[in-house]
Amino acid sequence: MEALQMLKFHLKKSRLDFTKGWLMLEKQMVTDKPDKKDEDPLVELLQGNFQNNLDEIMGSIDKDR
Repeated sequence: MEALQMLKFHLKKSRLDFTKGWLMLEKQMVTDKPDKKDEDPLVELLQGNFQNNLDEIMGSIDKDR
């Protein structure tokens, strides 16, 4: 019985922590300058020939219906 009490005390003392090691530092979450790869793909697509690119987008949306 004493062994069970000791086990209970040990488990109570070392609580399960499912988020242990998942914490991020603030400097990892905040970026001052966005990466080049984070640009909006729609903006990149529409920079060239706007009308043709827009027609292609609308056509692909219509095909998915």
